[in-house]
Amino acid sequence: MRLMKSLDHAWRLLATALGFTVFGIGGLIMGLLIFPLMFVFIGDVELRKFTARRLVGRAFGAFWRMMYILRILDYEIKGRERIDPGRCQLIVANHPTLIDVVLLISLFPRANCVIKKAVTENIFMRSVVRAADYISNSAPEELLESCAAYLEAGGSLILFPEGTRSQQGQGMNFKPGAAAAAARAGVEVLPIAIECKPLFLSKELPWYYVPDERPVFKVSILTAIPAVDQGADLSTARQARHELNSMIFRRICDELTSMEFSD
Repeated sequence: MRLMKSLDHAWRLLATALGFTVFGIGGLIMGLLIFPLMFVFIGDVELRKFTARRLVGRAFGAFWRMMYILRILDYEIKGRERIDPGRCQLIVANHPTLIDVVLLISLFPRANCVIKKAVTENIFMRSVVRAADYISNSAPEELLESCAAYLEAGGSLILFPEGTRSQQGQGMNFKPGAAAAAARAGVEVLPIAIECKPLFLSKELPWYYVPDERPVFKVSILTAIPAVDQGADLSTARQARHELNSMIFRRICDELTSMEFSD
């Protein structure tokens, strides 16, 4: 039994390196060849954006399937029936691991998302970001306005209220920006709870760390929270945003608490 566990761990270490190597090579090919060609052959901006996001979503979905096939991880997604590609909503989730955004974009390929400034300036990724028209966080003071404007225009948007990956042992801290964008745009919020045990690809761990047991991701797509009414005056609007942020936090926390993992 000990030998089998050692062999399984060694394989997952090798497979993890292989998986991220494939991910990196795929990113290079897409960023340097496929997406630049979109600007040459697809002149219509909306068609190019739709095509780019769909391609990113399929590539990310293929990455998750590869991770599963290689036995790097297992995953379970609950609430798929709540996915509505044509619905305008703010999609929010907690952020325990490095690949949460990969999973969410694979599930919601039409949705926009906020990309770190470093990604938008990366020579290999900037054509991807431009073609898909993802929102950059390079101007934090304008980020809330950009997100609210996109939602008001009828699009869906993926946001992590924590702003960065969760700090293990410190609890979650949901910043009010996501709730403020949803309230300002008057759109519903779709909360998603994500948990991974044992810990894998967290903020404290390098990508090459492989736990003794195969990690299991559990993802719950919860019931949407209806759009809130901000009211006419500033104090009422502030209170509405605060209550929405608290509701999102409670929904996700309650679901995380109820998740069961086999020993």
